[in-house]
Amino acid sequence: MKNFKIVFFLLTAVCFLLPAILLAQGINWIQATTSAPWSGRDGHTSVIFDNKMWVMGGEYTGSGKNDVWYSTNGINWTQATASAQWSARFQHTSVVFNNKMWVIGGGYAPGSCLNDVWYSSDGVNWTQATANAGWSARGGHTSVVFDNKMWVIGGWDGYCINDVWYSSDGVNWTRATADAGWETRHSHTSVVFNNKMWVIGGHHELTWSERNDVWYSSDGVNWTQATANAGWQVRYAHTSTVFDNKMWVIGGGYTPGGRINDVWYSTNGVNWTQAAANAEWSARWRHTSVVFGNMMWVIGGAYLNGGWTYFNDVWYSRASTTIPVPTLTEWGLFILALLIVSTAVWIIYRRRARLSV
Repeated sequence: MKNFKIVFFLLTAVCFLLPAILLAQGINWIQATTSAPWSGRDGHTSVIFDNKMWVMGGEYTGSGKNDVWYSTNGINWTQATASAQWSARFQHTSVVFNNKMWVIGGGYAPGSCLNDVWYSSDGVNWTQATANAGWSARGGHTSVVFDNKMWVIGGWDGYCINDVWYSSDGVNWTRATADAGWETRHSHTSVVFNNKMWVIGGHHELTWSERNDVWYSSDGVNWTQATANAGWQVRYAHTSTVFDNKMWVIGGGYTPGGRINDVWYSTNGVNWTQAAANAEWSARWRHTSVVFGNMMWVIGGAYLNGGWTYFNDVWYSRASTTIPVPTLTEWGLFILALLIVSTAVWIIYRRRARLSV
């Protein structure tokens, strides 16, 4: 009879503990704060530096910002400076390179762009590497660190562009190609994964439409199309990061005025799996995403619904995909089956207990 008791209590425990196990695997998103002390914004940048998450610049209703904030936990934020030496801007890029944070290009008003480059080792004091880089003034580009160089990829300089540039010092820039194989675009994303640079999605100005194609390159000159049509909705102003040996696509927007909060991942850029159709954070674009503390983070952003809503919330997920994510129906049926089995075991146990008396 003791064995029946053990089985019953084990099955019951699974019913209650398995949800906690799945949560521990980060299937869901958890809100670190509903309202960080920095003002709601989009088009900002975020990096990981000095074991902290950073938020730099951005915009609110078209007005650029040049404040800098950092946090070690996503909840408590400290202002490094209210007014950095670089001018207010949004849709710029930032990377960590040579033990410094860098701010690269961007816009300071709709239709006005910059091509200056700045760096800092503390987020307070910023030094201008160049006031006029070799590439055209632009916003909505991407930047990565690859092959011990900083890269500037595509963007918008009055027109959508698809050139690629690199620099080992932030001062001197070399053009890898004037015309990469992918279509001109802005507000795409780029990551470094599997020893390649990737370009993911984005917006094409001439056709006023978005893309869901994926491209990669090992040298910035020659680009290969991984897929012309990834499984996710066409989009721009999304974020991408590398986590758990996968590339991730997070949120974004599409024309006309659509904003989304789905999450996708891929191990090869060709085949994509949806991790969440509707994440716990609200649909948004021009947010930032980083990997910090073995978690993915979503920071700020904006949503258009009759008027602009600017967010200053912060979310995180462990997002392990080693355990398949069941649907609500599958989850309910699974729990029901466990309860039926455990009840049956209990009934058998009680009957045998009575017969033994």
